[in-house]
Amino acid sequence: MTNRLLLTIVLLLATSPVLALGPLPTDDFLADAVRPGLGATLSFDALPEPPPAPESRGDAVPAVKTPAYNRQQAALFNKLINQVAREHKLDPQLLHAIVTVESGYNPVATSPKGAQGLMQLMPDTAARFGVRNPVDPLQSLRGGARYLRFLQGHFKQDMTLVIAAYNAGEGAVGKYRNTIPPYRETREYVAKVLASYESRAGQPLVPSRQPRFQLILPPPLFPL
Repeated sequence: MTNRLLLTIVLLLATSPVLALGPLPTDDFLADAVRPGLGATLSFDALPEPPPAPESRGDAVPAVKTPAYNRQQAALFNKLINQVAREHKLDPQLLHAIVTVESGYNPVATSPKGAQGLMQLMPDTAARFGVRNPVDPLQSLRGGARYLRFLQGHFKQDMTLVIAAYNAGEGAVGKYRNTIPPYRETREYVAKVLASYESRAGQPLVPSRQPRFQLILPPPLFPL
């Protein structure tokens, strides 16, 4: 009887539903709550992904020295530049800055690429804006001023892009999604014009942009 009783007890224990489920949970009753699909409100895996950071405009310009110029030579064209600036509703210091970088106030300057005059107009640009003689100071200034006004409208007064386009063309700026094209010459050109303007006007032409970032915090684990 004793052996039969022991056998019966062993069989009952082996088929017990409590033991069939395996070991009881440990004291860490939230151990499974941080797994994907279990206890989602307690799982960082279930938090929404933050939106991607906005793309950089890629318009950083290098540090440059303020371009030097011959003050006596500049004085010869001061009245003419002020006149053209008034005619086209432009900042005269902007015209001065571009002339400084483009030609150094040399009205017959010619670049290796064929740009001519105070505003260094390429032949196509000169023809486009009605300039017949690009080495004539008044015609050159008026043609360059018309181009600047066109670029201001095209790029909605974004002066960094306006200056970049004056050097590389509006097509190049548009090709790179309205950023300064990644040409060393163009980036240095923009930096020089901005530096020249600031030295003359006593203030920057382009206000410093605020940092382009967004602070994203996860939602609270336990809403208040």
